[in-house]
This record gives sequence, C-alpha cells and structure tokens, in this order.
Amino acid sequence: MNSIVLENSTARVEVSPSLGGSILAYDVNLNGQFIPILREASNAKSVHESANFPLVPYSNRIRHGQFSWQEKEMTLPLNHLPEKHSIHGHGWLLPWEIKHKTDTSLTLQYHYKTSDWPFSYRAEQVFTLKDNSLTIELSVINYSNNEMPAGLGLHPYFSLTDNTSITCSVEKMWTVDDESMPIELVNVPTGMTDSKGLLVTGSNLDNVFTGFDGAATITWPERKIMAKITTSSNCKFAVIYSPKGKDFFCFEPVTHCTDAINLAQKGVKNTGVISLNPQEKVTVSMCISPEELTA
Repeated sequence: MNSIVLENSTARVEVSPSLGGSILAYDVNLNGQFIPILREASNAKSVHESANFPLVPYSNRIRHGQFSWQEKEMTLPLNHLPEKHSIHGHGWLLPWEIKHKTDTSLTLQYHYKTSDWPFSYRAEQVFTLKDNSLTIELSVINYSNNEMPAGLGLHPYFSLTDNTSITCSVEKMWTVDDESMPIELVNVPTGMTDSKGLLVTGSNLDNVFTGFDGAATITWPERKIMAKITTSSNCKFAVIYSPKGKDFFCFEPVTHCTDAINLAQKGVKNTGVISLNPQEKVTVSMCISPEELTA
C-alpha cells in the first residue's frame, strides 16, 4: 500500500489513494512537538483502521440496502457484512487515482460506472495543507442520463483523551436502535451546544444531529490544544460516533441523515436528500484548524 505525504514546516498529512482514498495521519507541530490530530493509522490494513475516509455517493446507512427512486425500486448489496444495511457508499471501498500533487496538495478521483448502484458518476477529493490547517473537499458529478440521489460526507477519526470535549451548534439528535438506525428526534446531550462542550469519553454515541451550522470546536485539555472545524454550508447534519473503550471518536459532517431517502418517502421533512440532474455536481468541504490553547 503506497501512501503520499503532504507536509510543510508545521504539519504533515499522509494519504492512501489505494485504501479508499483515506487519510492515515494528520500531525501538527504545537507546543514544541508534533501532535496527532487524527488517530495514527500509518499501518492500517483496512479503511476502518484509517484516520478519515470519504462518504460518497451517500453517507451512513440505507435500510436493508433498499429504497424507491423515481418510481423504481432499488436494491443495493450489503457492503459491510454482517451489517444488515448498505453503508457509506462506494468511495471508501474503491482505489482512487492520483490526478494532481504538490508538496502541500493532492487531488484524487475515481469513476463509477453503472453496476449495483444504477447511476454512473465521478467522485473527486482535494486535500490542501496550509500552515496548520487541513482542508478536504469532496465532490460528485452525475454522469448518468437520469436524476441521481446523492449525499456526501467525511468520516474523520479524531484522537481521544480522557478530557476531550466537543462543542457545536445543532438542533436535534436522532435516537437509534441497536442497528444504529434512526427512531425519533430528541433534544441534544447537555452541554454540547454551550461553551462547556460535551465530554466525549463515556458519551457512547452513534447518532445523527440535525441543524448543524457548520462550525465545531474540539478541545484536548491534556495536550493544551484545540481544533476549530468549519464545513461548507450544505453539511446540515453531523454524526458523532464515540464507541466505548476506544482511543478515538468520529465527528462526521454530512449532507443528509441516516436512511434519508426512506425517511423522506415516509413523509419525514428535511432529511437532506439531494437529487442531481445529469452533469450536475455537488461539493462539500471541511477545514480542520488546530491551535494552542491560550488559557
């Protein structure tokens, strides 16, 4: 597995085109040492061991891989057995081609031709390192002759300490069943939307949050650092995955909620489903900007 390193005097990013276009490391020089912002995954053997992967042409789960679109019934393969639902699209399972590279930027692409997903499209990722900040852009363009349902997102695995907290402005949270499928909208956990933030350790979440305003802050008090996260305005949803006993958590900006197409078919409003016309393109972005704590 060949990886590509982007670096400058203050930061280093390692990307694996062949492993689902994933990131394997993102380290920043703060307080006199290089600190892992994302979990270290240079030895990853699978995408689930990586530090970030792309979600395209949909994020999270589609119930049983089945949905109705343009009055046609669609059935997708279950792509992460024994998972009972189709999950995270194709990008994380396919090798990406290198289209452009400099010392601090990298562009990857892949072309999907009609198969189990009955729409052809092209996906692109652009990684840009500027000073301490890493920006990731992910886009998809519909190359089929019909309208295509689409959704995008990113799946970063942030490093976790005992006192790591996250603050962001969101409106509601989808509760989930034991298969991580949405049940109902409820109030968000205490502290998450104020300056105190949500203590990630012990939160044990795998939930979608609605009404995300595109800005979040992660704080690692033990390391005396923080990271400001900004996303494109079309990332109206965010997933937090904080499994018990792990040394990471995920904060995933996405354009739609879990099982969005099926929920919309049931009359649920504002699920985030996007319909792309032929040759139409949609792009999302996330910028992670670490800095030292001043107090």
